[in-house]
Amino acid sequence: MLTTQDLTLAHLTISATPAQTIEAAAAAGFGATGIRICGRRPGDAFATPVLNNPSTISALRNQATELGVRLSNVSGYQFYPETSIDQVKPVIDATAELGVPILVANSFDPDESRFMDTFASYCELAEKAGIRVALEFLPYSGVRTLEAAWRVVQVSSCNQAGLLLDALHLARSGATPEHIRLVPAERIVFAQLCDANPFSGAMTDDALLLEARGARLPAGEGVLPLFQFLDELPVNCEIEYEVARQDMRGKTPTEKARVAAADAASFMARYHARQHGMEVL
Repeated sequence: MLTTQDLTLAHLTISATPAQTIEAAAAAGFGATGIRICGRRPGDAFATPVLNNPSTISALRNQATELGVRLSNVSGYQFYPETSIDQVKPVIDATAELGVPILVANSFDPDESRFMDTFASYCELAEKAGIRVALEFLPYSGVRTLEAAWRVVQVSSCNQAGLLLDALHLARSGATPEHIRLVPAERIVFAQLCDANPFSGAMTDDALLLEARGARLPAGEGVLPLFQFLDELPVNCEIEYEVARQDMRGKTPTEKARVAAADAASFMARYHARQHGMEVL
């Protein structure tokens, strides 16, 4: 049975600095964590600069090692029409220096052909650095569906590129867990787990973004088909818990992480019980 030690803490769950995220993950018993190392656009302010900052990179690596937390993935700059490879290369360099094996990519470029070219170049540089790129589709972005994301990855011709599957984004894009079968297992880099209420109102980009960043529910407390989602993932797929709870906004990063750990452990215990034909409470 998966325990909290087997799960990854998503940086969005606690929205803290990289150092605070690592500390909180360790305190809550997560075995790994994802970290954000810069803003979403080149030039955005960021509380603790990591890019082109060897001393900070070294400190983060040492902290993770000392606390026994594996650095799973890095979120860097997202891709917009004006984003260039030269601007995002420092993200690849920092990720390699941190020793992190996965880079998450998101596109907000409405020109799919242009993003395909940029993504292919990004993946080529990342592959040379020993890093996998996990493209995450967002139903309010330039790559809105599983099918579109898989098409971009295929066009990239990069063997190490793959997808990040988020349970919320899969549902809001109109797909079901069965659609995951469209993607070869080896191209699913990792998955993110959360729950959500039934969607109400107009499904606009702004509404979907607000829900994704601040209105998710703990796993098992909403309507998403999470048992089926987990069933369709590859064996031993890494699971990252991504739930930014509104009722925890005033809490410390460690408090948020501990609540997330308890929520995740409770849900995974129920999933394990269901797998083994036991009563699910």
